[in-house]
Amino acid sequence: MKLSLEEAERIADRLWYRNVDGTVVAVVQDAETKEVLMVAYMNREALIRTLTTGRMHYWSLSRRRIWMKGETSGNVQDLVKAYVDCDGDAVLFLVRQHGVACHEGFKSCFHNEVKSE
Repeated sequence: MKLSLEEAERIADRLWYRNVDGTVVAVVQDAETKEVLMVAYMNREALIRTLTTGRMHYWSLSRRRIWMKGETSGNVQDLVKAYVDCDGDAVLFLVRQHGVACHEGFKSCFHNEVKSE
């Protein structure tokens, strides 16, 4: 999925960037299985880059810069669909994941099951 710059800016302007560093929450799911792969943050520029290139871009809280998922690992995410939540402060992305989503080498960042002792 790719949008024109004008369409992407129109969508970006509707969001409420109320989280840390002026970001929205980005929830990322596998487009086929609907498995949640990761949660990240996006500022306005990362959202526009994602919507216009069709590749997922995020705002790194630790590095304080935009990064494209897979820019060093090769584990890129192709955008399939995007949804804005009713408050405009979170976005849900359905992606085609190439390789693993987690920087620890797992398919999903949610691989640590909470268990009782």
